[in-house]
Amino acid sequence: MNHNLQIQKILLKVEDLKNFEDKIRVLKEAIQIADTHNDVEWGFDLRLNLIRQERNTSKCEESFPAFAWLLNARDTEPDLFEESEFLWEYKWMVNSASRNTHISREQIEQISQDLKLRLERNGYTLRAYHNVMTSWFLHRGEYAQARESVALADAEMVDDMANCPACELDTKVEIELLEGNMDLAITLAYDLIHHKLTCYSMPFQTFCCLCYYLVRVGDDRAQLYFDKAMEEYHKSDTYDTSVFFAMTILMYFMYKTQRDEMWEYFEKISEWEVGSEDVHRFSFALHMLPILREGGSKKLNLSPKVSYYQVDGVYDLGLLREHYYQQAKDLADRFDRRNGNNHFANRLAGFEQE
Repeated sequence: MNHNLQIQKILLKVEDLKNFEDKIRVLKEAIQIADTHNDVEWGFDLRLNLIRQERNTSKCEESFPAFAWLLNARDTEPDLFEESEFLWEYKWMVNSASRNTHISREQIEQISQDLKLRLERNGYTLRAYHNVMTSWFLHRGEYAQARESVALADAEMVDDMANCPACELDTKVEIELLEGNMDLAITLAYDLIHHKLTCYSMPFQTFCCLCYYLVRVGDDRAQLYFDKAMEEYHKSDTYDTSVFFAMTILMYFMYKTQRDEMWEYFEKISEWEVGSEDVHRFSFALHMLPILREGGSKKLNLSPKVSYYQVDGVYDLGLLREHYYQQAKDLADRFDRRNGNNHFANRLAGFEQE
């Protein structure tokens, strides 16, 4: 069969698949066909598609090599490919680089500057660049610098590469929550709370953050936003593992408010950790520490994919806590060495005391 027809047949199959990881697996088959036939145009389009599919998961395993290929293809044959075709994905790749410990700080800074250069030479403002830098500073716990980046982004014109208004506003809300400004965060989130601004996972993730940070300070308003978060969650059938962090902090709220269904959510999302980006694995491990503090044993229906899977389904919660503590500590050490501060160690120390 002609390789073009083979690839087109695979793409039709991708459209019918519902699971994003299945889509990625099938797209890899198509990429192999394109590469075997030295078809760089198909190779380009298929890798771009793969990155867009993986963006809907908690992972970034296939996207790094795929994006490196895209950059090389564009820079090798600049007349064949337009940079603007992948700049939106480039933003995600820079953010993903910060979320994974095997990418060095020097590499992150280098690709951030490369994104900035490519945005400028394609006629875009630096709003998207400042969106990315805001995420980098938040990741490192440098909230003052994050605020500065938000202000720099706001000073730029909105264009097609800027984060959507819902995501930009959610970031501003998150900064206020991180710094303990609960009333200001709720006021600021008005357009998200009332669905005046929405996107794929907004306002679901906003509601999750509101209930999480409020419950951590004992604010009774947490329940209201938990209810709103669950309403959003149940009315959507499109959320995949990309909402892993949001589900982690929802589970923590359930623990704090002693909801029995917490374990049902643990059974579901514990599998999502397998292969996830390092920052998601750290966050999940961190929030499991207080949940598992009391120890004991529990019957759980967990996926065989988790590293501590037990055939009989009976789990020693003390051993499970030790597993997650070691995971959180290892990742905290790796992030802090890379980032040059103690932000992750400090977060771990805080949760050890709960």
